[in-house]
Amino acid sequence: MAATANTKNCILVLEHDAEAMLCSAEKLNQQEYIVCKCGGSIEQVRSAYRQYPHSVLIADVDNDITVALLNELVLCPESSQLPVICCSDVLDDAAFSRVGSFQPFAWLPSSCPVNVVDCTVCSACSYSRMGAHSMAAIEQCQLIAHNIPECVVILDEAWRVYFANEHLGQLVGASDPLEGCHVNTLLDAETLVRLQAVCSTLSVNSKQSFQGYIVTFQDEMVPVWLSVSKVASNNNLLCVMTNLEENLQAEAALREAEAKYRALYLNAAEGMFRIEESGHIIEANPAFNRILGFEVLDWASNSTSHNFSDQFVTTDDFLKLMKQVQTVGRQSKFSAQLVRRDGATIWGEISAHWSIDPKNQIPYVEGILSDVTERRRVELDLQRRATRDCLTGVFSRGSFYEKLSSILTTARYENSIFAVLYLDLNDFKNVNDTHGHHCGDIVIKELVGRISAQIRESDVFGRIGGDEFCIVLENVRAACDVDAVIRKIHSVVDAPIRINDEKLVSVGLSVGVAMYPEDGDTPEVLLQRADHAMYLEKRS
Repeated sequence: MAATANTKNCILVLEHDAEAMLCSAEKLNQQEYIVCKCGGSIEQVRSAYRQYPHSVLIADVDNDITVALLNELVLCPESSQLPVICCSDVLDDAAFSRVGSFQPFAWLPSSCPVNVVDCTVCSACSYSRMGAHSMAAIEQCQLIAHNIPECVVILDEAWRVYFANEHLGQLVGASDPLEGCHVNTLLDAETLVRLQAVCSTLSVNSKQSFQGYIVTFQDEMVPVWLSVSKVASNNNLLCVMTNLEENLQAEAALREAEAKYRALYLNAAEGMFRIEESGHIIEANPAFNRILGFEVLDWASNSTSHNFSDQFVTTDDFLKLMKQVQTVGRQSKFSAQLVRRDGATIWGEISAHWSIDPKNQIPYVEGILSDVTERRRVELDLQRRATRDCLTGVFSRGSFYEKLSSILTTARYENSIFAVLYLDLNDFKNVNDTHGHHCGDIVIKELVGRISAQIRESDVFGRIGGDEFCIVLENVRAACDVDAVIRKIHSVVDAPIRINDEKLVSVGLSVGVAMYPEDGDTPEVLLQRADHAMYLEKRS
């Protein structure tokens, strides 16, 4: 029965012959108890207790000092954990009557055999250890009670608070400890009656729960959920109370958040959707229905199956979107052409992410759909304006040069032949001077339309200046093919052009040709050679 540092097994032995007691302590020393001598005053006992908290303290005192020390121990906080053995030469009713309410662990006569003393001391050590373990368990329970979010209170048989944790004191607004208060100061009358009725039928190791109200010191009613159990050892009641006001506030906040989200979901300008991996639509908001031309549907209860993939002009776009979401977890601003229910084509921008239903662990994709048709139209218009001549719609000078450079790179790689035609309108200045620039624009647009009809869609047509144009004829087999195209162009240009109901004008056309790779292998050289050839034809 070795003493350990985590048990408060301190024993106090009051003996008028301490030297004899110390001589008989050999057995206790063998069992690893520290046996030491201390003074007989209350201050000396308390000092030795704090210095040797796991020891057998032996004080050399007579009967009168023993009685006085026992009476002083009543007021000592350490006395509840300090078993005391009194060895006295006088054991009679008169000696016992002199001791107050403090009860020693044992009274032994001075003539008691050594083995009896040793056995008594060992029993006191065991008792002290049991008390220490009990105190440790109580401290652990109190620690738990003070750290859980619920309010915990233990009521004795007189319905007074034996223990209350800090949360209960904070809830009721108590500035002093609640121990000793009657329960009717904490509960409203109806709750108290209910509690008493529950306790009358409550058995040991059973629990009953009900809703009631705590009354704070400011006379406020706080709804709580009470769980009541009976403590078997002393018939006390354990009440654990959950503050329902906090729960109700949290539920109200949750409902408010859900209502805000629902309003946002129903009134958003963007379409919101949730689909399965296969594309089957699980849920969608009204904006999604509006964008794709569906009626306002409750997708969760709709018997008709709709697949999001069916709304893509190209199924590959849907597969690319899903692959990106499944691989990376999300996809932002994915652009694709979509088909509305009425057959109209729109441009959609989709942002989606991967998620898993927490209830059944089924994966799904949810995202946002925006109709960007108008934005796309504006972007394409801006792109066209940046690369096309605003009057005729053919490539602008810079864009034509980029196209020519690209065709040249391809021709070098494929060893193919192409021709560069440099076109200049004859007498166009006279049209502007005679009929005005508005009529000149009409002539330019008409001639560009006629020329465009004589070349292939793959050929590149660009406006280099006011009345100067260039054409790239790709993959020509011989110069005779180029001559045939030039003849067709001359035939349509030479025909008169009506600029209004009364006026017809005619303009001529000079064309110069440069062949790749015969006449040059850079854009600059080819344009220069074609321009020079056009100039020679104009002079002739």
